[in-house]
Amino acid sequence: MALALPPRVGAEEIGGGRLVWLLLTHAIKEQFIPRPVPAVPAAHARMQVEKDATGCQLLRWDRTMSGTPSMGIYHPGRYCLDQDYEVDCAATTPDCTGTMIEIHASNVDLDMRGHALRMSGTRRYRGVWGTGQYIRIHDGRIEGAGIGITLSHSTTDPAKAYPDTQPDAGDVLTLTGFAVERMEFSGVYGAIELSGKDNEVRDNRIDMICDAAPGGRPPVALLSYGPSARIERNTIVLRNQAAGSTGHAMYLRAGHRAVIGENTVNVEGTRSGTIGIGLSDSQSVVLQRNRIDTANVTVLKNTSSLVPADIAR
Repeated sequence: MALALPPRVGAEEIGGGRLVWLLLTHAIKEQFIPRPVPAVPAAHARMQVEKDATGCQLLRWDRTMSGTPSMGIYHPGRYCLDQDYEVDCAATTPDCTGTMIEIHASNVDLDMRGHALRMSGTRRYRGVWGTGQYIRIHDGRIEGAGIGITLSHSTTDPAKAYPDTQPDAGDVLTLTGFAVERMEFSGVYGAIELSGKDNEVRDNRIDMICDAAPGGRPPVALLSYGPSARIERNTIVLRNQAAGSTGHAMYLRAGHRAVIGENTVNVEGTRSGTIGIGLSDSQSVVLQRNRIDTANVTVLKNTSSLVPADIAR
């Protein structure tokens, strides 16, 4: 649609009232001129996606972008890494915060193909954060993160489930079906946080530093908030437990009917204050053939219960 614009005239050619009328008319017409579709936000534009020979979509940073890089997933599908990525906050912004990969979709498979996400110069950076259902992350390494992986239901933050916190009474823990498998975590203050129902954490190796945690929370290597989780064949090492503090290898809240089996927990350094499995508001939890070398093997609170108690030390 063609719009007639005011002729170009000099201010000296018209009176003050005429000038005001022209300016107002032009402003009103501008409101109806079609606008282009807004550009993709800068954080989204930092990701480049292409498919490999298997049809897997490769996640890559656009290294020409300024600021702290980030990669995002906004649609269902298979995604892969084909190289390591590192954020060095000391070289950019001291004590910076952020997330290396964000997932805003359901039915996502993220295959890291043995590659690493590394963070240095900060303890406030996260490896992967996601919200949706049926998100699977596997076969990779996360090094130096404050938290390695956080997957949550859209309205239920797993951070509410930490020891010494009080979840909202209205939290609804619906089916999420997350899976974290064959991942390695090193130098982290927390490896995995999950909320929702029917999540699986299997065959991971976690090497956690217990002398501090993001937000002043007690160190927890693996946090599960919701029922019917399966936590199996994971190896967890707790290091540098701070004197007088408490550190958990696994902590479950509202974890009814969870199965915790064939996990190994070791402690490097002082064992004082270390807990293998902490349960809160979690009934009928099954423990099978775990090997746990912490000061306290299990700590049960708020009507939690085990069936059966089968822990080999």
